[in-house]
Amino acid sequence: MTTLEHNKETISRLKFISKITINGKINARYMSIQDDSYVTSLLRLIYNDNRGKTLAFVSDTITRSFELLKFYEKSSKKSELIMCDNIVVDLRESRNGLNALKETYNSDTKFKCDIDTLLQMIESRLEEINGSLPPPPETLS
Repeated sequence: MTTLEHNKETISRLKFISKITINGKINARYMSIQDDSYVTSLLRLIYNDNRGKTLAFVSDTITRSFELLKFYEKSSKKSELIMCDNIVVDLRESRNGLNALKETYNSDTKFKCDIDTLLQMIESRLEEINGSLPPPPETLS
């Protein structure tokens, strides 16, 4: 996979996280969200999908998104600075999906703590870069 393809995949995964709804179970292998049901539970068992893989998927995606953001914010290319702004928006929106996962796995205290830690990391890192990002490029009116 080329760097550009890898970057696009990371951004796509970040957008995917924002689409997670309460009681939605992630199939990380096929990047799909399935309603919580007996069939879903059976399929997750067969395909060895579990909340640990879900946590790894979202953690890895958030970490890579911040790496990408750091890379793009140093660019002088207008298109990459725009991507930087888009990633910030996507990171903010990803919090919705992460909060939905917390609700979905409400009975798993450790999982909820791991998601809370991710949410805090997003908040603190966005706050940190908020003042350090270059101003958005002027748009044509």
